[in-house]
Amino acid sequence: MNVVQMRSAKLEALRRRASELEKRIEQEEQKSKTQERKDETREKVLIGAAFLADMNVHPETRAAVDAVLKRAITEPRNREFLKTRGWF
Repeated sequence: MNVVQMRSAKLEALRRRASELEKRIEQEEQKSKTQERKDETREKVLIGAAFLADMNVHPETRAAVDAVLKRAITEPRNREFLKTRGWF
């Protein structure tokens, strides 16, 4: 193998390695995004559960949550759903 062929082979090996690294980077980024969505969902569930539990003990919490829902939930189908669950 001459010098030109050796350099060409070395460049090709480096390109393959770079491609493999790019794929691994994309996979790790996707894992990170997936975990972030899971964490956000867990956060929402925990906060919601805390408010729901607190409403059983403190009626003023229900009034406050109800006021927030009235301001924040504007989509008719979501408002209708919440009405079926005893809100508004």
